[in-house]
Amino acid sequence: MSEGKPERYIIFGAGAIGIAVGALLLNLGKRVAFIARPIFADALKRGVTIKQEDREVFCQAEAVTAANQLRYQPGDVVVVTVKSQVMREAIEELAAACDKRIPVVCLQNGVSNEAVAAEHFENVYAALVLFSAVQLDPQLITMPRGRSIAIGLYPDRVDKLLQAICEDLAQSGFEALASPYVMAMKWGKLIANLNNATHAITGYWVELGAADPEMRELTIAVREEGMRTLAAAGIAAEPPEAEPSPIRISKWTERIRQTRQPLDEALQLPEPLRTYASMHQDLMLGRKTHEADYLNGEIIKLGKRLNLPTPYNSALLEIVNRMFTEGLQAGIHTPAELHALIKNRANQT
Repeated sequence: MSEGKPERYIIFGAGAIGIAVGALLLNLGKRVAFIARPIFADALKRGVTIKQEDREVFCQAEAVTAANQLRYQPGDVVVVTVKSQVMREAIEELAAACDKRIPVVCLQNGVSNEAVAAEHFENVYAALVLFSAVQLDPQLITMPRGRSIAIGLYPDRVDKLLQAICEDLAQSGFEALASPYVMAMKWGKLIANLNNATHAITGYWVELGAADPEMRELTIAVREEGMRTLAAAGIAAEPPEAEPSPIRISKWTERIRQTRQPLDEALQLPEPLRTYASMHQDLMLGRKTHEADYLNGEIIKLGKRLNLPTPYNSALLEIVNRMFTEGLQAGIHTPAELHALIKNRANQT
């Protein structure tokens, strides 16, 4: 690796997040290779448009469909963007194809992926995704919210390589931060992502959820259950107050409680400007798996270990599992119906 700088980025699991990051790095002039499912590999060969609020980037690139189809070189950095439910399978595929010293960046939701990667690779980096990418058409990605990424050497350090990665990301258009506290940030993001299931069940896009009073009340209840469980387990969901961080989950949650956004505006928001949670997108695209086990499931596991009830997250996980098993569409309950259902279950236990 030349002077500790990446020579090439390999996006492994290129979907909405991976293609967006890779395309913006490619637009900067960086060398980028993509490993993707056939539908996204074909889209990249034809060309994918990335739409941001202030610009559009067109990305046309070669892509392969398996890790062993690439020739790995000194200076490569692998950025893993697969969903948590397929992480072990993916990392084992990658480990069979390249040297264990290759740097691996886990740019994913959830908090278990880094440990899985560290079983096979010596240099693992935790990365916080704090932007939205919506890809309902393989050849179009919209990025309606956020541009932040934070990276740390797993579990709690920084080094020169991640500084160089952050420089590349910043130049490509992201707000990039190198921090030893990224795992705490990822726990905070997990608390926010607990409501991915809520949005999938109700069919609400994020902006509509923020404007609807019933949805805000439910969102807060789900988050507070998660934060109580983490506090009981002694797990930090934020860096120390003096440390820079793009996410402060306690303040974000309080902002939901205090903010009142116009409901009519959210209902009339044009489709390209709507933010759909990743689990909601999975349902819309007819996918058969989801990552709620690695989001709500983490809170449920901690609750069982500590003998703490987790009725909100348990109900959300159960309902989402049924929706994916039975092939149901998003929007099977209104927020009020879902909240009442959860409260009734909690009262019966």
